[in-house]
Amino acid sequence: MEEGASMGSTAGSEVPPWFPTGLTDQAYDPSAFKKGLPSPWGRFYGWDWTIATTPTWWNQSSDTTWGDWPSEVNKVHVLEHTRHSVIVDLDGRFIAHLFPFQTGTDVSTLALFQPWREALNSAPLLMPIGGMKDEQGDMAIIYPHHEHEPLQSQQAQPLAEALGRLHKPLAAFATPNTERRWNERLKSIEGHLKTTTLWRAPHTRNVLGLPTVYPSMLVRASDAVQFIPGPRPLMDHLLCADERLPGAAMMGRLEQRLALGGRFESSDERQAFYEAWAQHLPPSWSSPSSISTVNGGLWIWRYEAILLMLAEARAYGLEEQVKQCEGWLNDVSRIQARLGELRSMHGLRKTGLWGALATVLITWDAQNWSGLPGAVIVTLLTMAGIGHVLYRRRLPSPY
Repeated sequence: MEEGASMGSTAGSEVPPWFPTGLTDQAYDPSAFKKGLPSPWGRFYGWDWTIATTPTWWNQSSDTTWGDWPSEVNKVHVLEHTRHSVIVDLDGRFIAHLFPFQTGTDVSTLALFQPWREALNSAPLLMPIGGMKDEQGDMAIIYPHHEHEPLQSQQAQPLAEALGRLHKPLAAFATPNTERRWNERLKSIEGHLKTTTLWRAPHTRNVLGLPTVYPSMLVRASDAVQFIPGPRPLMDHLLCADERLPGAAMMGRLEQRLALGGRFESSDERQAFYEAWAQHLPPSWSSPSSISTVNGGLWIWRYEAILLMLAEARAYGLEEQVKQCEGWLNDVSRIQARLGELRSMHGLRKTGLWGALATVLITWDAQNWSGLPGAVIVTLLTMAGIGHVLYRRRLPSPY
């Protein structure tokens, strides 16, 4: 979920918001994108998007195009620059998104992979109708003509509900928990950012990976919320391996983007936000164990979202966002301290229960628990009960 920074055009030495001035010392020069730009997080590649602002470029045939590629274009009008794209109007007939830095083929795959395309027919998603791509990924994506607006323009709950309706048809393509790789992603991001935080999650078997869809904007003036799919964010592309992520991960990104904008005033609002999403999905995805903080739950995806937003803030020189993200990360140690206490309490209740069971088995033949064995059993069960009560009281809310 990318911030909707925008500007109508770029002229002279003006740098567009999708160019990461804080990440590379290379000057803004689209003609150099194809060779790649160096950065501390790895080299990233693109193409000279400026050639696509002329009708001539669109009217030339190419073996890299797919779908309904427009012909006889007479006018190209640059509408907006966002954090990851240049949006252009083609003759008032089509809207095209140009991706100057390529991060994969996530958008084109939605249209080209037939099972996903058919499954998403009923989803609140504006599907691409054509585009262009090369070995580095999507270059241009074409949509039916529409007006657009940033995600932040919509209220939080309708966005969550729409994301649930988007994830519902993708549930048929869910893949098993890849806990190890998800934790490796976190390790990679932490290592590149050199943060002082370390957090890993065990996840339950009900936390499943989904085909990748990055909702980036909204279609304006539709009867209901309809997302426009965007490319994999550049920070995600540079900092960690591409993985199928669970729906909760996308919800965490959306929530944190809205939260840094002051959209949630209480945990009750967050709970309503996640419940609006979960009502469309298998109950196991939002079961108490799946969203429990002890298992990673929702908090681990909030954490990943904040790390990526911190990377974004550093790359694009967003000083206020840097402060917000670092402030959030300062509280991670408090959450982890609570989890450490819970492990001790869980150990206490396990010791009590297993100890009581062992005492029963050892003294079974004696058939007389009125003396010392009975007292030991009562003590151990009391210890287990106290541990359980303390565990429940200290368990952090998922919201």
